[in-house]
Amino acid sequence: SKDYYILVPISNPTHKVYVPTDSEYLTGKMQKLLSYDEIILLISCEENDIVWINDNKQRNRYFKEILNSYDRIKIFMLAKLLYNIKQGNNKNVKKLYASDEEILKKLTKILYSELSYVISLEENDVLPFINGEIKCTKKER
Repeated sequence: SKDYYILVPISNPTHKVYVPTDSEYLTGKMQKLLSYDEIILLISCEENDIVWINDNKQRNRYFKEILNSYDRIKIFMLAKLLYNIKQGNNKNVKKLYASDEEILKKLTKILYSELSYVISLEENDVLPFINGEIKCTKKER
């Protein structure tokens, strides 16, 4: 007999995902949810190591690497960068291209699943929240 972690997706509580506890590969991909305080700290961080690359193909590859890394800090920073450009808050970049918009949609979905659970946000409020335009209070459980 084997031991498994039983994961239930927030977005679809009728599904279950069984992860063998002895699989280093799969358990290595599991991450603890960020706390409310960790999310607020991450959002308030002014530094952004994510840079805009002018070459569309290189930028798309770079952004996809960030997206596929599941590094939440980089994902938050990329979301902030793209959202600010979309809102016209970046002097150096005038607009997002279709590939950038697609990345932004994927980022929103990733962030929405975690933030909606921890903070109770609607999907269209995720990016404004990350950018500091919307304030939320700690969710009591």
